[in-house]
Amino acid sequence: MRTSSALLRTSCLLGALLLVACQPAQDKGASAPTGIAAKAMDEAQKGLGQASKELQQARTEIDAARAKLATENISLNRNDKQNLPKAEITPSGELLIEGKAVATTPEQKTLVLAYRAQLLEVVGDGMAIGMEGASIGIDAAAMALKGVLAGQSGDEIGKQVGSEAKAKLKPKVEQLCARMPGLFAAQQALSAKLPAFTPYATMDQADVDDCMNNTDWNF
Repeated sequence: MRTSSALLRTSCLLGALLLVACQPAQDKGASAPTGIAAKAMDEAQKGLGQASKELQQARTEIDAARAKLATENISLNRNDKQNLPKAEITPSGELLIEGKAVATTPEQKTLVLAYRAQLLEVVGDGMAIGMEGASIGIDAAAMALKGVLAGQSGDEIGKQVGSEAKAKLKPKVEQLCARMPGLFAAQQALSAKLPAFTPYATMDQADVDDCMNNTDWNF
Protein backbone atom coordinates (compact mmCIF):
# COMPACT_ATOMS: atom_id res chain seq x y z
CA MET A 1 0.00 0.00 0.00
CA ARG A 2 1.14 3.52 -0.71
CA THR A 3 1.08 4.44 3.00
CA SER A 4 4.19 2.30 3.54
CA SER A 5 5.84 3.84 0.49
CA ALA A 6 5.18 7.35 1.78
CA LEU A 7 6.57 6.46 5.22
CA LEU A 8 9.74 5.00 3.71
CA ARG A 9 10.24 8.00 1.46
CA THR A 10 9.78 10.52 4.27
CA SER A 11 12.10 8.54 6.56
CA CYS A 12 14.81 8.83 3.93
CA LEU A 13 14.08 12.53 3.55
CA LEU A 14 14.40 13.14 7.27
CA GLY A 15 17.69 11.28 7.30
CA ALA A 16 19.01 13.41 4.47
CA LEU A 17 17.86 16.63 6.08
CA LEU A 18 19.32 15.76 9.46
CA LEU A 19 22.57 14.93 7.68
CA VAL A 20 22.54 18.41 6.21
CA ALA A 21 21.86 19.91 9.62
CA CYS A 22 24.87 18.08 11.03
CA GLN A 23 27.24 19.46 8.38
CA PRO A 24 29.70 22.14 9.51
CA ALA A 25 28.17 25.61 9.49
CA GLN A 26 28.77 27.64 6.35
CA ASP A 27 30.16 31.13 6.29
CA LYS A 28 27.48 33.72 6.96
CA GLY A 29 28.09 35.14 3.52
CA ALA A 30 27.22 31.85 1.80
CA SER A 31 23.91 32.11 -0.03
CA ALA A 32 23.10 28.39 -0.29
CA PRO A 33 24.32 24.95 0.86
CA THR A 34 27.08 23.37 -1.16
CA GLY A 35 28.43 19.88 -1.78
CA ILE A 36 26.62 16.99 -0.10
CA ALA A 37 24.37 19.43 1.74
CA ALA A 38 23.16 20.98 -1.50
CA LYS A 39 22.45 17.59 -3.04
CA ALA A 40 20.56 16.44 0.04
CA MET A 41 18.46 19.60 0.03
CA ASP A 42 17.64 19.18 -3.64
CA GLU A 43 16.64 15.54 -3.18
CA ALA A 44 14.57 16.45 -0.13
CA GLN A 45 12.59 19.07 -2.01
CA LYS A 46 11.88 16.65 -4.86
CA GLY A 47 11.01 13.85 -2.46
CA LEU A 48 8.54 15.95 -0.49
CA GLY A 49 6.52 16.59 -3.60
CA GLN A 50 6.41 12.92 -4.54
CA ALA A 51 5.60 11.82 -0.98
CA SER A 52 2.69 14.24 -0.84
CA LYS A 53 1.24 12.75 -4.02
CA GLU A 54 1.63 9.23 -2.66
CA LEU A 55 -0.03 10.22 0.61
CA GLN A 56 -3.05 11.62 -1.18
CA GLN A 57 -3.42 8.40 -3.13
CA ALA A 58 -3.03 6.41 0.07
CA ARG A 59 -5.83 8.42 1.69
CA THR A 60 -8.11 7.48 -1.17
CA GLU A 61 -7.16 3.81 -0.82
CA ILE A 62 -7.70 3.84 2.96
CA ASP A 63 -11.13 5.45 2.59
CA ALA A 64 -12.07 2.80 0.04
CA ALA A 65 -10.77 0.02 2.29
CA ARG A 66 -12.79 1.28 5.27
CA ALA A 67 -15.96 1.54 3.20
CA LYS A 68 -15.37 -1.95 1.81
CA LEU A 69 -14.71 -3.39 5.26
CA ALA A 70 -18.12 -2.20 6.45
CA THR A 71 -19.82 -4.32 3.79
CA GLU A 72 -17.59 -7.40 3.92
CA ASN A 73 -17.09 -10.33 6.27
CA ILE A 74 -14.57 -9.79 9.05
CA SER A 75 -12.11 -12.60 9.68
CA LEU A 76 -11.63 -13.80 13.26
CA ASN A 77 -8.49 -15.86 12.57
CA ARG A 78 -5.93 -13.54 14.17
CA ASN A 79 -3.73 -16.30 15.63
CA ASP A 80 -2.47 -18.72 12.98
CA LYS A 81 -0.79 -20.90 15.63
CA GLN A 82 -4.18 -22.03 16.95
CA ASN A 83 -5.02 -23.79 13.66
CA LEU A 84 -8.69 -23.00 14.08
CA PRO A 85 -11.21 -23.36 11.26
CA LYS A 86 -11.77 -20.18 9.27
CA ALA A 87 -14.29 -17.97 11.05
CA GLU A 88 -15.95 -14.75 9.89
CA ILE A 89 -18.65 -12.35 10.96
CA THR A 90 -20.95 -11.09 8.22
CA PRO A 91 -22.42 -7.57 8.02
CA SER A 92 -25.82 -9.08 8.87
CA GLY A 93 -24.52 -10.60 12.11
CA GLU A 94 -23.94 -14.22 11.15
CA LEU A 95 -21.01 -16.17 12.52
CA LEU A 96 -19.55 -18.33 9.77
CA ILE A 97 -17.32 -21.32 10.54
CA GLU A 98 -15.71 -22.74 7.41
CA GLY A 99 -18.30 -20.83 5.41
CA LYS A 100 -21.29 -22.30 7.25
CA ALA A 101 -23.55 -20.12 9.40
CA VAL A 102 -23.74 -21.02 13.08
CA ALA A 103 -27.34 -21.18 14.29
CA THR A 104 -28.05 -18.22 16.57
CA THR A 105 -30.95 -16.82 18.53
CA PRO A 106 -31.96 -13.16 18.09
CA GLU A 107 -30.12 -12.37 21.33
CA GLN A 108 -26.94 -14.03 20.11
CA LYS A 109 -27.12 -12.26 16.75
CA THR A 110 -27.46 -8.93 18.55
CA LEU A 111 -24.27 -9.74 20.47
CA VAL A 112 -22.48 -10.74 17.25
CA LEU A 113 -23.42 -7.41 15.67
CA ALA A 114 -22.32 -5.51 18.78
CA TYR A 115 -18.93 -7.22 18.70
CA ARG A 116 -18.55 -6.57 14.98
CA ALA A 117 -19.33 -2.89 15.48
CA GLN A 118 -16.70 -2.57 18.20
CA LEU A 119 -14.16 -4.41 16.06
CA LEU A 120 -14.79 -2.11 13.10
CA GLU A 121 -14.19 0.95 15.27
CA VAL A 122 -10.84 -0.38 16.47
CA VAL A 123 -9.75 -1.41 12.99
CA GLY A 124 -10.77 1.99 11.66
CA ASP A 125 -8.71 3.71 14.35
CA GLY A 126 -5.74 1.55 13.44
CA MET A 127 -6.02 2.60 9.80
CA ALA A 128 -6.28 6.25 10.86
CA ILE A 129 -3.14 5.95 12.98
CA GLY A 130 -1.23 4.48 10.05
CA MET A 131 -2.36 7.30 7.79
CA GLU A 132 -1.55 9.93 10.39
CA GLY A 133 1.91 8.44 10.76
CA ALA A 134 2.52 8.89 7.04
CA SER A 135 1.18 12.44 7.15
CA ILE A 136 3.37 13.26 10.15
CA GLY A 137 6.39 11.95 8.27
CA ILE A 138 5.79 14.39 5.43
CA ASP A 139 5.13 17.26 7.82
CA ALA A 140 8.29 16.38 9.73
CA ALA A 141 10.36 16.38 6.56
CA ALA A 142 8.98 19.78 5.61
CA MET A 143 9.70 21.05 9.13
CA ALA A 144 13.23 19.68 8.95
CA LEU A 145 13.80 21.38 5.61
CA LYS A 146 12.60 24.66 7.08
CA GLY A 147 14.86 24.14 10.10
CA VAL A 148 17.90 23.47 7.94
CA LEU A 149 17.28 26.63 5.97
CA ALA A 150 16.94 28.53 9.25
CA GLY A 151 20.28 27.16 10.46
CA GLN A 152 18.92 24.88 13.19
CA SER A 153 21.04 22.00 14.43
CA GLY A 154 20.14 18.35 13.98
CA ASP A 155 19.25 18.07 17.69
CA GLU A 156 16.98 21.10 17.53
CA ILE A 157 15.19 19.78 14.49
CA GLY A 158 14.85 16.31 16.02
CA LYS A 159 13.26 17.65 19.21
CA GLN A 160 10.85 19.83 17.28
CA VAL A 161 9.84 16.99 14.97
CA GLY A 162 9.33 14.63 17.93
CA SER A 163 7.18 17.14 19.77
CA GLU A 164 4.97 17.73 16.73
CA ALA A 165 4.60 14.00 16.10
CA LYS A 166 3.53 13.32 19.67
CA ALA A 167 1.01 16.17 19.64
CA LYS A 168 -0.65 14.83 16.49
CA LEU A 169 -0.43 11.07 16.97
CA LYS A 170 -0.93 10.63 20.71
CA PRO A 171 -4.65 11.64 20.69
CA LYS A 172 -5.39 9.05 18.01
CA VAL A 173 -3.57 6.33 19.93
CA GLU A 174 -5.47 7.29 23.07
CA GLN A 175 -8.75 7.12 21.15
CA LEU A 176 -7.96 3.59 19.98
CA CYS A 177 -6.99 2.50 23.48
CA ALA A 178 -10.17 4.03 24.90
CA ARG A 179 -12.15 1.67 22.65
CA MET A 180 -10.38 -1.44 23.92
CA PRO A 181 -12.51 -1.95 27.06
CA GLY A 182 -15.68 -1.82 24.93
CA LEU A 183 -14.26 -4.33 22.46
CA PHE A 184 -13.21 -6.65 25.27
CA ALA A 185 -16.60 -6.40 26.97
CA ALA A 186 -18.38 -7.15 23.68
CA GLN A 187 -16.11 -10.14 23.10
CA GLN A 188 -16.73 -11.55 26.58
CA ALA A 189 -20.49 -11.06 26.33
CA LEU A 190 -20.60 -12.87 22.99
CA SER A 191 -18.31 -15.68 24.19
CA ALA A 192 -20.54 -16.29 27.21
CA LYS A 193 -23.62 -16.73 25.04
CA LEU A 194 -22.22 -18.34 21.89
CA PRO A 195 -19.79 -21.23 22.57
CA ALA A 196 -18.84 -21.56 18.88
CA PHE A 197 -17.25 -18.10 19.10
CA THR A 198 -15.25 -18.78 22.28
CA PRO A 199 -12.09 -20.24 20.62
CA TYR A 200 -11.77 -16.99 18.66
CA ALA A 201 -12.08 -14.76 21.73
CA THR A 202 -8.32 -14.31 22.05
CA MET A 203 -8.29 -10.81 23.54
CA ASP A 204 -7.72 -10.63 27.30
CA GLN A 205 -7.60 -7.97 30.00
CA ALA A 206 -3.83 -7.67 29.60
CA ASP A 207 -4.36 -6.39 26.04
CA VAL A 208 -6.61 -3.64 27.39
CA ASP A 209 -4.25 -2.76 30.23
CA ASP A 210 -1.16 -2.71 28.01
CA CYS A 211 -2.79 -0.25 25.63
CA MET A 212 -4.21 1.97 28.36
CA ASN A 213 -0.93 2.07 30.30
CA ASN A 214 1.39 2.75 27.38
CA THR A 215 -0.12 5.78 25.68
CA ASP A 216 2.54 8.22 26.88
CA TRP A 217 5.10 7.10 24.34
CA ASN A 218 8.25 8.85 23.28
CA PHE A 219 7.81 9.79 19.61
